[in-house]
Amino acid sequence: MTEKLVTRRAVCAMTIAATLPYLTLKALWLTGHGTGAADAAGGAVLLDTVHLVGDVVTAGLEVAAIALALALTCGWGRRVPAVLVLFPMWVGTGLLAPIAAGVPLGLAVQAVAGGSPAPAGNGLHGWVYGCVYGGFLVQAVGLFALFPGYVRGRWPGLLRDRAASVVPGPRWAVRVAGAVAVGYAGALTLWAATGSRFAGPAGFETLAQRTYLAAGAVLVVVGVLAVAAARRPSRVRYVAGWAGTAVIALSGPTGVALSSDHSPQPGYVAVCLVAMLAGLVLTVLALRALRRPDRPAGTARALPRTVTLGSPAGR
Repeated sequence: MTEKLVTRRAVCAMTIAATLPYLTLKALWLTGHGTGAADAAGGAVLLDTVHLVGDVVTAGLEVAAIALALALTCGWGRRVPAVLVLFPMWVGTGLLAPIAAGVPLGLAVQAVAGGSPAPAGNGLHGWVYGCVYGGFLVQAVGLFALFPGYVRGRWPGLLRDRAASVVPGPRWAVRVAGAVAVGYAGALTLWAATGSRFAGPAGFETLAQRTYLAAGAVLVVVGVLAVAAARRPSRVRYVAGWAGTAVIALSGPTGVALSSDHSPQPGYVAVCLVAMLAGLVLTVLALRALRRPDRPAGTARALPRTVTLGSPAGR
């Protein structure tokens, strides 16, 4: 067994272990235990129908993260249809990248300013946030560390290929979707400064939480630039486009789901939905560029056709 394989397996094990505290909390809440509640009201909220439905969904996402970590590490992961790995990884990137970028920076800002990073009167003990977001950070590190090796192993030439044009589709679509996404970044920046005012998300009150919103805004802009401005993509632009489009498409729905009062303002929902559509458009355009690059005839493709079980590329 090579040292590299040992390292990958260790990272996989670390990633899976990071899901267990969160899954344990979800199992306790789904079975009627108010573990982590700071008071009776907080315990009642944990056990209401909306929270329980959310617990089922988020627990399912954690199970998917375990399966994804195994697929990125084990040999069978290269033999399954590519979409079964790439789509969950793209979703995971959209959910975890703002946490990986925003939570450490937010905690640092909060430490300098003083006060608690958790919102007041939320009904939960502080250790619950540490357990949940600490686990998310470790999962982000693990999955982001495993994914490049998986891509290099399954598509050896992809990240070395810099000859393709990133945007083969209509430029107007890129400009419109990019402008909408930049507007969304501006809204995130405004909400980072003002909180729930101006149709902002409810419950984002502390400096740590607002820094998370600001980090999301930066990732959105980075994604737009990677898709719209990179005529000859490099590895950095591939990564930026991948992460940025995922954040544009998923951060809005995530913010709506995390709204503390479960009744977000209509303006906030509308902005998030429009941004999600813009993110999906940019994602489709970027995928078209990888699958059908604009290059002279006779040169290699940037991304092979979908790998199917049993094909030489899938072995």
